[in-house]
Amino acid sequence: MMTTVQRRTKTETKIRDAFIELMQEKGFEAMTVSSIVRLADINRGTFYLHYLDKFDLKQQLIDDAIDDLAEILVDSDARSGRSAVGDVLDIFRTEAIAEALRYVKREYAFFDAISRSGNDMQMYDRFKDVLKRMLISQAKRLDLTSHTFADIPQPYAMEILVSSVSSIIWLWIRGGCKETPERICAIIERNKTMAPLDILR
Repeated sequence: MMTTVQRRTKTETKIRDAFIELMQEKGFEAMTVSSIVRLADINRGTFYLHYLDKFDLKQQLIDDAIDDLAEILVDSDARSGRSAVGDVLDIFRTEAIAEALRYVKREYAFFDAISRSGNDMQMYDRFKDVLKRMLISQAKRLDLTSHTFADIPQPYAMEILVSSVSSIIWLWIRGGCKETPERICAIIERNKTMAPLDILR
């Protein structure tokens, strides 16, 4: 699979790299188009051929990352014609989660810059939405069409499942992706069968 990162032009890559560096050094508020083009060593006209302003640049970069994650977590199943999962414990496919974590680790500088941008939780919320799409897709394959699960209404049950996985991954990103993707997958796997209070016992 070729990601949007791999499909970028040389100019777009230079702009993205400058954006990441400035996010880490100055933060988004202090960043200007002038500082981006100076660091990327391009002229303003070239920047505006690709983006409207710094807000559009940030949005397009987030959209690209989410598209890549959706391709890994959701779309690859449909494209490959993979058969239905066999068990409810497979509803978050370990293989797909591991590949998504490897992608995040490869693109860590970008995810780190976005995750440290203060109150910007757009990436976190959109990542949760991708996981929710994966969950819905897999639930349909398992024919889980109930409106309640363990006497919990479906929207709440889905939030419990998705939030636990996305929170583990986001904590990993915020902590510097120090553990291997395989280790984080093992934690997510353990989380599937463990009640929250079991951790305290």
